[in-house]
Order: sequence, then structure tokens, then C-alpha cells
Amino acid sequence: MPSSKAVRGVLLGTVIGLALAGLFIVWSGKDTYIKYESGHLGSYVNGKLLWFGDRDITSLKTSTENDKDERKELETQRTTGETESDDQEPVSTEDLYKAYGHVNTIVFFIGYPRSRHSLLGSLLDAHPHMVVSDEKMAFTIWKRRSDSFIKSSIYKFYDIMFKASERSAAQGKRSRAFEGNVTNKSSRYGYLVPNQWQGRFDQYIEVIGDKAGASTAQAMLKDDAIDAVHLLEKAAAAKVKFIHVVRNPFDNIATMVIQHKTVKGRDGEHHKQIDAPEILEDKIDSYFKWAKGSNIAREALPGSVLDIPSIDVVLRPAEVLIKICKFLEIICTEKYLHDCADTVDSTPSITRNYIKWTAKQKDTVYREMNRFSFLQGYSFDKTV
Repeated sequence: MPSSKAVRGVLLGTVIGLALAGLFIVWSGKDTYIKYESGHLGSYVNGKLLWFGDRDITSLKTSTENDKDERKELETQRTTGETESDDQEPVSTEDLYKAYGHVNTIVFFIGYPRSRHSLLGSLLDAHPHMVVSDEKMAFTIWKRRSDSFIKSSIYKFYDIMFKASERSAAQGKRSRAFEGNVTNKSSRYGYLVPNQWQGRFDQYIEVIGDKAGASTAQAMLKDDAIDAVHLLEKAAAAKVKFIHVVRNPFDNIATMVIQHKTVKGRDGEHHKQIDAPEILEDKIDSYFKWAKGSNIAREALPGSVLDIPSIDVVLRPAEVLIKICKFLEIICTEKYLHDCADTVDSTPSITRNYIKWTAKQKDTVYREMNRFSFLQGYSFDKTV
């Protein structure tokens, strides 16, 4: 006959099991979900939902609210160059390296300049457990210096991206808000996400990476690029993934032209079209080289490259972030989604008519577009 002590142990275990069952509803399958209150993955307004991939749920922590005054913190960063944790203390190297120990995914943007990479990169960097640097060309650095990082520490490679993220939040694009909209700018572009975690992290880092799409796409044109990806996965014991943001090629190329240093035609009323045929030819050529590099990654690394329509970043930012968080296998909270979506200007940037195109130049773009499945459906005459 069981002893009274054994009976008490069984009863206690039963009570604990029932309590846990009451707290969580878990679906098992390829993906695993934890649902708080009510709602669906895409409905973050009416319910609170956390998503994570095939991992032990006991290793996951819920992000705390960032209740500090944003201006005070940014001023501290500008003055000291230090990132603060939730208790206002600078992050030590020891704590930073402990945070690196949780990294399970390394992410690189791949693609084209002027495709809303800066906006999306800033939103991802705002995640409490994600670090995404701004234009550090990290994948290219890895290709050139992988032997050095392997001999010393993969954390030295992570340092490059984390420190760049810190600087951008303290003094760069992510230190200021954007006023007006893309057709009526009243300030420089800025990508500050108040109340979130740009340039820092909450206790640990699960995803680290860099937003330098053109640099990564260019690197993919080299024969050793895919080997470099596999080497990084082995050295870091982490998955390497890529985010490929695709904008209408006519708008993307046109914006590259008007942002050229000799044109500088982004601002103003645009009553007169910019006539820069040589620059346009050069940008068409560059764009499709980067498309080729991006396609190499898509074909060689199936399941590791996520295509994101650029227009969705401005029209449906929360949905895009949910999709990316799922792809990166990281928690995506309602508070994070709401704060990010609040900073996004929903005005589409349609720039193709700001410049002069010849019929031959348009035909060239269409011909090259036909080589890539991810460019199908775009045209000069469609709005987006």
C-alpha cells in the first residue's frame, strides 16, 4: 500500500500538471504556438499571441515593458556611448557574451538599396531579443575574416554587429524620429521606435544580423559565398537566414537614380522629370546584378531566404513582422508589433515617374525581370 508521503507527492504532481494545462494551450506539429487570451496569429489587436518554433518552451522568457524615459536613455547613450540594461547599468562584456550564448539565428538582408531596408532593419532591431546593425556589410566581413573569427571567437564577429547597432541608436538614423511623409518630408529620415530596444537587448539575444542588402547580394556572386554561409553556421552553431525585400523594380531603380550624388532629386515638388540616362543605365545594370546574387542564395539555400514585398512593409507592417518573427523562430509580442507599426509612414513611395525613361530602357527592365520569379507581376503601369 502506498505511503501517505507518496500519495501526497502524486496529488501535488497532479495539481501542478492541471495548473500548467490551464495556463497554456499548446498545439504540436511543425510549428508550436502559445496563445494568450484569444485571437489568431495575424490578429494582434484583439489578443496577445506569442510565437516560437520547435524549441523547449522552458528556455523562453517573456519581454518586460520598457518603462524608462526614452529621451533620458538616448541622451545617456550619446554622452557615454554605453548601452543600458533595464536597471540602468551599462552592459558589461561578460553580460554581453552571456547574451550572445543564446543566439540561434544569424540574419542578413539581401537585395537592393532604396527598397525600405533601413525601415525594416530598424523595426527588427527594436525587438528585445534581436540585434540588426545598419549597413555594416557583416556578411562580406565574415567572408574576408572568417579564419580570424574562428581562431579567436565567433563573439568577435557578433561584436561588430552589436556595436554598430548601438551607434545607430545613439547617434544615427535610429536615434531620431521621422516627421512628415515620403512625399512631404519635414525632417531627415529617422527610424526611432520609442519604448523598444534599438541598440540594446533585454537580458539575452536570440537573433543577430546586419542590414546591408546590396553588399550581401554582391558577395553572393562569388563562388565561395555559399560555402561561407555553411562555415558560419558551423562556427556559430546557429542557422543563417536571409531577408529579401522586393520593391517594384521601376520605383527601386528610379529612387537609386534620384538619390545619386550628382542628381540629389529626392526632395522637392518633382514638376520636372530628371533626365539622367547614363546614371539610369548604370542603376539598371546594378539592380539586376543584385537580383542575380539574391537568386543564387534563394536557389542554393531553400527555406533560408524569405521574400518580403516592400509595399507590405509600409501598408501592413505588423503582418510583415509576424511573418519575419516566425521565419526567424523568435517570440513576437503584441506590444512590440504595436510600437513598431505606430512609427511607420503608410504612404507608398512611387518614384518611377520622377525620371525620364526611354522605351528601350523600359524594355531592358522587363526583359531582365523575366529571369527572376520573384519579380513577376510588377510593371511600370501598376501602382505598386
